[in-house]
Amino acid sequence: MANRLAGESSPYLVQHADNPVEWWPWGEAAFAEARRRDVPVFVSIGYAACHWCHVMAHESFEDPAVAKLMNEGFVNVKVDREERPDVDLIYMTAIQVMGEGGGWPLSAFCTPDGKPYFLGTYFPPTGKYGRPGFSQLLASMSEAWREKRDQVFENVHALMDGLAHVDEHYRRGASKADPGTLNASLIVTAARNLIAKADTKHGGLGGAPKFPSSSTHDLLGRAGRLSFGGPVREVFLRWATAMAAGGIYDHVGGGFARYAVDAAWLVPHFEKMLYDNAQLLGIYADAVAMTGDPGRGAVIPEIVTWLGRELSDPAGGLWSSLDADSEGEEGKFYVWTPATLRAALGPADAIQFAHHYGVTEKGNFEHGQTVLSRVTPIGAASDEAALADMRARLYAARAARIRPGTDDKVLAGWNGLAITGLVRAWEATGLEDALVLARRVGDFLVREMIKDDRITRIWKGGAAKLDGTLDDYAFVASGFLDLAEATGDATWWQRGVALVDQIRARFIEVVGPALVFFLTANDDREPLIHRPESSHDGAIPAGASVTVECLLRVGAIGGDASATALAERYLAERLTGPSAASAFALSRLLGGLDLYLHGQTLVITEGEGREALLTAARRAYAPTLAIAGSWASDELRAGKTPGPGGRARAYLCRGQTCSAPVETPVELQALLAQPL
Repeated sequence: MANRLAGESSPYLVQHADNPVEWWPWGEAAFAEARRRDVPVFVSIGYAACHWCHVMAHESFEDPAVAKLMNEGFVNVKVDREERPDVDLIYMTAIQVMGEGGGWPLSAFCTPDGKPYFLGTYFPPTGKYGRPGFSQLLASMSEAWREKRDQVFENVHALMDGLAHVDEHYRRGASKADPGTLNASLIVTAARNLIAKADTKHGGLGGAPKFPSSSTHDLLGRAGRLSFGGPVREVFLRWATAMAAGGIYDHVGGGFARYAVDAAWLVPHFEKMLYDNAQLLGIYADAVAMTGDPGRGAVIPEIVTWLGRELSDPAGGLWSSLDADSEGEEGKFYVWTPATLRAALGPADAIQFAHHYGVTEKGNFEHGQTVLSRVTPIGAASDEAALADMRARLYAARAARIRPGTDDKVLAGWNGLAITGLVRAWEATGLEDALVLARRVGDFLVREMIKDDRITRIWKGGAAKLDGTLDDYAFVASGFLDLAEATGDATWWQRGVALVDQIRARFIEVVGPALVFFLTANDDREPLIHRPESSHDGAIPAGASVTVECLLRVGAIGGDASATALAERYLAERLTGPSAASAFALSRLLGGLDLYLHGQTLVITEGEGREALLTAARRAYAPTLAIAGSWASDELRAGKTPGPGGRARAYLCRGQTCSAPVETPVELQALLAQPL
């Protein structure tokens, strides 16, 4: 029997193709083999940029003795969580049912039908960190299946019941949901709870480790427009400033790492993910719009350049991630010493650069190396230009190093997030490269990953596979609606609405009294042990939360009252009943509530001055603003006429009420700045 991963599309699976473990990809064939042999299934879930996944692979999966135990006692299945978020969510929820925190690599010991009886994350080769050694664990899990099967099935039943109870927890607000109690105090209260955790010294929330948490960051920006807004806005801006200055940002090549291991944003876990950078484009665009200071968005053109240079497939889509490791060491590609600076810049410039970016002989990372962070204030334009030149020379020098690996699969949903971030970056800054890239990605998705309004989740090397999840449909639909507003091309709007219609038909169901947004479609041909729901926001927003936003946009601009009602019902069930959870888990959904309560629609007529009005609207910090185009309902456009002499006019509408028309950017900016 051979390892079966060499032909897979996932770079993560291919990384394990030479293991002595007889890996199977996820699929019915693996479970049929387990039933034939009457052995358990070991499911190992990770992703290509995961550092601890690499560690466990080197320590255990590449060890012939460990592989022998795995092959003799189990059918072993490798899963890329980015390809199969549905599978990952099932087992991640199961480990949380056990009372564990979860994480990757995720290790699940399952019956031959895939039901878990024990789960964990990383296991060292020998017992330490309070964890059993992996070989010891393999032996005990195999023994349990052979000799203690009754106990195995007791665990199975408890975990499966736990999965059902998690669903019941999220649904329990349905019977007491009251749309009449949806109000801004829910957002303000969430913001108060969040800023109670604010790090006033280093920015962000809480202590180490620190993550970008873009949905939560965005919620703080929104709350800054409401009562109690000043302190919230300060937290929002301090957080953005600290990340951009910290080592979590790659000052030489652009792009943010996944997270920082410390409280000061200094030392990152070096992998760079498309989904983080896509969302952070929006955060920094909002910081520019919020303050009117272009310097707040200094990272935006660098991120856009990085996406185009290092994550772009020649066919047009964006790849998933860059690894943390190179040459077997985490971060080796990114760190510097005074000596390597001198070699690249010469003695004088090296001293100057080290002063501004904290490079010392002692270092701030392993082996006397330094992770670059900006440790001095931004200076005069001439000084900053000199530092930019030095960074470019360091980039050229770094290019000679051995690069981290690239996960070169294209994920539809993450590309949808990228479209939204790129469009927002263009709106706030006018950076044309951002809009060009957003349109390129949109064209790629239409050409390669969407057919008959159905999305495939993965594309690699010319081949698409797997049905899209709710995330894919929602994120791409949102991106297409954004492209419509940015370009004025109604085709993008129609494409977005078609995807929303797919969501309504295939992912949303009423279960008992509850409205449920499932992660997988009702016509998914692959049966899973549990149909996972989209229920909370995390590093990536929940598909349900983004769907709510899309439904509200379609309702407000397209005149689809049933879409608005659907969004209202879901918001009421999840935010006003006993199922309401922490602000972290509901951040993006609370953003949807903001849109529901404060949504504004802008109609700008044809005529002289139209582009200036559009630019003024796009530059404003108005996160609930939608710009109506030719696709808007007749009711919304009725009575909106140009001014005298054919000048364009802008009408700002909330619900059924529209402002008196204005004709100048200054007047429109004043309208958009009015208190909510």
